[in-house]
Amino acid sequence: MKLCFYRGDLYGSYREAVKHSAMREISGLHTEYRTLYELGGDLADTLEAIYMTASMMDGNAKLRFVLFDDDGGFLDAC
Repeated sequence: MKLCFYRGDLYGSYREAVKHSAMREISGLHTEYRTLYELGGDLADTLEAIYMTASMMDGNAKLRFVLFDDDGGFLDAC
C-alpha cells in the first residue's frame, strides 16, 4: 500500500491536487529491509505515519490523505 497526502487548504479536491502534481507520498512505510505492514498493526502504522506528517506541517495546514494499493489503484481517502 502507498499512503499519500495533499494540502487541502491549497487544493480544493483530489483531482485538483493530482492536476498540479501536489500529491506527496509518505515514506517510511517501506524500507529496503522490511515493510511495516508485514509486522502486523496495519492501522497503528498508518496512524503513526499520519500523525508524524501532520506534526511536521504548520498549524493552519489542512491535510487530506489518500491510500493506494501497490498497483496505484485508489483505495480510500480522508
